Amino acid sequence: MPAVDAEADREAGTPDAVWLPAPVLGALVEEAGRAAPEEACGLLVGSRAAGGFRITRRVACDNMAPSAMRLRRFEIDPRRVIEEERALRGSAEGVIGFYHSHPEGLPIPSGVDRDYMALWPDAVWVIVGAVGGKPGVRAWRNDEGGPGGVRELEVARHSEKTPESEATG
Repeated sequence: MPAVDAEADREAGTPDAVWLPAPVLGALVEEAGRAAPEEACGLLVGSRAAGGFRITRRVACDNMAPSAMRLRRFEIDPRRVIEEERALRGSAEGVIGFYHSHPEGLPIPSGVDRDYMALWPDAVWVIVGAVGGKPGVRAWRNDEGGPGGVRELEVARHSEKTPESEATG
């Protein structure tokens, strides 16, 4: 995963943003809807850009949490992360983060989410929430100096085509 210096970003006054193409955003929301009432989860592939993260595609992963816990928890098999990193070797992209859903909650990191974020401090975390059937998408990253140990990132949606959208037509 590309190195990120959160302290340098803050000192430079550079607001972190997540560039999220419309086809990827749509795929995240659709996947969250299909997985409900369980949490959907997966990897975010892209690159670190000046001031933020540029996501180009998502890789859906099975929720490996015990079945009784999948309504409120997710787990991604670490081997899946390693496989994707190996597949991306030599490219300009990498696994830059993770996504998951809160099927009946706001897209705000839970205590468990914050624990995961602390383990992957350089990653971007996109959460798809749904309250009253209306999806919401927000992005976060670990920030030990921030409130609750996290910092919200601006989600910049754009209509740029991605390899994922090209493959699906």
